[in-house]
Amino acid sequence: MRTIRFRGPVTRPEVAASTGLSVATVGRATAALLSAGVIRERPELMHDGSVGRPSIPVEIDPGGPVVVAVHIGLSRCVVAISDLACRILSEFAIPTPGRDPEQIADELSAIAFRLLDGHRGRRLVWGGVATAARITSPGRIDHDLLGWRDVPVTELFADRLGVPFSVAPHVEAMAAAELLVGHETHTGTTLVVYAREHLGSALVIDGAVHLPRAGSAELAHLPVGPTTYLDDRGGGLTDVVGDSGLVRAAAARGIVVGSVAELAARAHGDPMAEAILVERATALGRLVGLLSTITRPDSVVLCGQAFTDHPRYLGPVLRASRETPLPGEAPELRVSTAGGRIQQLAAMAVALDAISADPTSALPARLLSVS
Repeated sequence: MRTIRFRGPVTRPEVAASTGLSVATVGRATAALLSAGVIRERPELMHDGSVGRPSIPVEIDPGGPVVVAVHIGLSRCVVAISDLACRILSEFAIPTPGRDPEQIADELSAIAFRLLDGHRGRRLVWGGVATAARITSPGRIDHDLLGWRDVPVTELFADRLGVPFSVAPHVEAMAAAELLVGHETHTGTTLVVYAREHLGSALVIDGAVHLPRAGSAELAHLPVGPTTYLDDRGGGLTDVVGDSGLVRAAAARGIVVGSVAELAARAHGDPMAEAILVERATALGRLVGLLSTITRPDSVVLCGQAFTDHPRYLGPVLRASRETPLPGEAPELRVSTAGGRIQQLAAMAVALDAISADPTSALPARLLSVS
């Protein structure tokens, strides 16, 4: 399925050559995927002189099933509809509607239904929730920022939308999104670092996201170090370099803005706004360097709007990340391929996980039409 998504339209022998599977195995797998409505054949693309079904190219069916992707953030939520080719078909974002999980599920489910109305005739088969939470048991989460304890989040959305839901911590989900939309193959170790209002990190090891038994790495209370322009109230790193911390630091310096985007716009002509953003980038770079020293990854992927929305500050991030000496070669550093859409792509990765793992088991019993 992954090979067809990255290379399609592609013939069965080409899939076999790419994956190392036998042509017979690929034939059985493609037959099952055709039956489940995941892929379609493209006979009009057969090479001249080719004969027989194995030479008919296949691709992920652009009219096939869809999933609902939900990202719940502290201040902003986004709902998206995706197909099985990892394409976001439609999306809508709103300020997080309060803190009550029932209210959040009600409002985000209503948005999902409105989005699905634009895709009538498509089969809705699964949903995914990504959020900065700890999984307490299957489908249930603790969310410190929202004040949730053991909330049955997948049940809330499944009851409203009528399909199974999965949930995952959002930084691990972002790492999974890199696997889905970044590159066809992944080897070695990749450290994923996220920064916006929340900070987080995750490890990808030989193409699999590492899920620590004790939960996601906690970066919020790491020490900040000396600051000149940022506002360190002793609450730890997230409190200082998160979006709210930057807005607060700007206010303390007489710069009244409502968001980091406004601060960045001011920075083009305001040296103080520029200094605040450079210091944040430096603090984030030192965090990347510290985590790299501990985990020793082959590569580092930076995701979240703290990185993707402000490319002019990637220089200070890179320089600060190199302050901590590393024996051997420094890891490759790059920005996420998802850019500013990482939240919805992370939720999409959660929704697609069960289908990607076993599409023929996940789909045939879920022939639910949006119409």
